[in-house]
Amino acid sequence: MASGTTIKNSESLYQERLTRYLTAMAGKKPDKVPIRLQLSEFMAKYAGLELQEVYYDLDKNIEAADRILADFDVDVTMGGPSLWWGTLHDAVGAKYLKFAGRQLTPNQQFQFVEKEYMVPEDYDAFIANPTQWILESFLPRIHSEFSEPGSFRANLALIKGAAGMVMVNEKNKQAVAHWAQNYGMPLGVSGMVKAPFDTLGDTLRGLKGIMKDLRKRPEKILSALEVLVPHNIYYGLATSEGERLLPAFLPLHRGSYPFLNPHEWDTFYWPPLKKVIEGLWAQGKRTMFYAEGNWNPYLERIAELPAASIVFHADQTDIAKAKAVLGHKFCISGNVPNSLMAYGSPSQVSDYVKRLLHDYAADGGFIMDTAGIMQTDVKVENVIALIETTRQYGVYT
Repeated sequence: MASGTTIKNSESLYQERLTRYLTAMAGKKPDKVPIRLQLSEFMAKYAGLELQEVYYDLDKNIEAADRILADFDVDVTMGGPSLWWGTLHDAVGAKYLKFAGRQLTPNQQFQFVEKEYMVPEDYDAFIANPTQWILESFLPRIHSEFSEPGSFRANLALIKGAAGMVMVNEKNKQAVAHWAQNYGMPLGVSGMVKAPFDTLGDTLRGLKGIMKDLRKRPEKILSALEVLVPHNIYYGLATSEGERLLPAFLPLHRGSYPFLNPHEWDTFYWPPLKKVIEGLWAQGKRTMFYAEGNWNPYLERIAELPAASIVFHADQTDIAKAKAVLGHKFCISGNVPNSLMAYGSPSQVSDYVKRLLHDYAADGGFIMDTAGIMQTDVKVENVIALIETTRQYGVYT
């Protein structure tokens, strides 16, 4: 289980792992199948920390990742267990997130509070100038500290929010350098991007709102999506800070079947998403197409993308079909069910991993990972079984 990394050999180990990972993403055969695990809150559990500790203490968030990197033989890290820093969100009075130790019990996973924070009457202002609308209308609705735009309190909240983001970004950069130097561990992604429909349908209109808009104001949705395409491309590049080797993380939500019917998917979801992916790829930036849920009906459309522009991550998608339709153009990753990792036995995990390796990894272009982001219900012994089986049977001759 332990990687046995020392500072002396960390640089060579870093290059070995990075080369393995990049080779697989290019659709080729590395020396062995790379392992990339989204361990998330599982890290806190393994490190013996409560979730409130990793949500509110950035050092403990990194400490939890350190424990994983010291004990588990993986090829890349996806960062610490927490996506969010609770302190920053509390400082600006964020209404859309609840955290352990604050609104929730000390070891309860964070919760996103979905509402229609953008109302139908906002479309015209959003389309005309989204940045102005966000500053004047959106931020005051989702943060109590911005409730009176232009006031001393609101201006101070802007300063606190900006300072907090600088602190988080600097701490993350230090962590990345620390993991590389002390564990020989590269990152699995750099930057983040979203499908324009998800940007609109997740945080702004919410699922209920966007579904109503599909019937009542489809032309407004299309105009808003066009505004979001260049914004999302820019965001993916900006959050990557110019890095081009690693893919931008692209979590996909409302596009999985059956959220939308075929007409809606072809009209509203796919065209702007395709533009974002192609816009990033035109500037040398690949995306990790993190296909949450079932994407079986859409694989032929995804195959329209330029070769090597994405890594297709399979959750509930039929991986045999994904391999047949996409495997000649894109690296494929994932598919080990989270339910198996949480409730199965190590032997069951091992058998599943062996089948994946035999059926879908033999010709290269495959990265071992679970179907989705892992939480505290995952068993430690099953993570060990996944890693050890991949190392034993995922070697190319």
